Amino acid sequence: MSGGAFRLSELALRIGGRIEGGPDCAIRGVATLRAAGPEDLSFLTNPKYREDARASGAAAIVVAPGNEIEGRTLVVVRHPYAALADLLALFHPETPEYEGIDPRAAVDPSARIGAGVAVAPFAVVGARAVLADRVSVGPGAVVGRDCEIGEDTVLRARVVLYPRTRVGARCLVHSGAVLGADGFGFASVGGIHRKIPQVGRVVVGDDVEIGANCAVDRGAIEDTVVGTGTKIDDLVMIGHGVRVGAHSLLVAQSGIAGSTVLGERVTLAGQSGIAGHLRIGDGCTIASKSAVFEDLPAGAVVSGVPAHDHRAWRRVVAVQKRLPELRAELARLGRRLEALERRLGVELPPEE
Repeated sequence: MSGGAFRLSELALRIGGRIEGGPDCAIRGVATLRAAGPEDLSFLTNPKYREDARASGAAAIVVAPGNEIEGRTLVVVRHPYAALADLLALFHPETPEYEGIDPRAAVDPSARIGAGVAVAPFAVVGARAVLADRVSVGPGAVVGRDCEIGEDTVLRARVVLYPRTRVGARCLVHSGAVLGADGFGFASVGGIHRKIPQVGRVVVGDDVEIGANCAVDRGAIEDTVVGTGTKIDDLVMIGHGVRVGAHSLLVAQSGIAGSTVLGERVTLAGQSGIAGHLRIGDGCTIASKSAVFEDLPAGAVVSGVPAHDHRAWRRVVAVQKRLPELRAELARLGRRLEALERRLGVELPPEE
């Protein structure tokens, strides 16, 4: 456990909650319901774990309004999951992994380095790159020439920013991510594929998180843009010229083909994909393993391959599960019809 002890009342005040059902007490850590001890604060964010909450050894439990648990000390707060984030940051504050510019790093003399910047061993900072105050560049990371990185942004180990990439303030880019590689653009003539130069950039807004081993390709001509506040999981692919709106969520192994535009607050669930040159409206949700091949209006919720309205897709899936039974029933009805025709000595005309 990192950090010291806090009074429960102090923690409740910090997260905008109120104590119910028990006394104030000392809290030394945050733990899951099953692992919590008598000096831990735990949390209930999913109703399926109510029995675990009743049996938990935690001193108190953070819950949403309307989730009373008899005999337990509760901290009632409107958004328990957001409160958990604040509490974990309080008990486990991040400390800089590196300080200053390591002598084993290669920093071009023309680079502009702000105050409090950390450049770890074997990192490379190219010509005319700009690193704002308190930027951290991890071991083996590469910041190409003419890149710009906003204040308090962290690049983990082996992140690669190709030349002219721009990353905003307070971003976090995890290990192995590559921003600004060439887009997949070729002109095919007579079976020969000629590379189209990719001359755009990657531009990332503020407060963006990009997961491990993601690839965000530079635009062919216009920039590839990731909007402010967007969160990208591991192993996500964003093609050239894509524009991702602010505060979107792109989950693991999802992919977006070139020149597609996503509105704000779009969610791509795991392994979903969007074809190129499409327009996806604000607030759309694309379910796991779905494939989108046409524009979507704002607020659409789609599933399947090809993706269509989620409610309609659920009905289709329900019928698909019964196809063997329905086929057998259809064959049985066919046999009964043939028997009826023989008995009556007539033959019904086929439907046109």
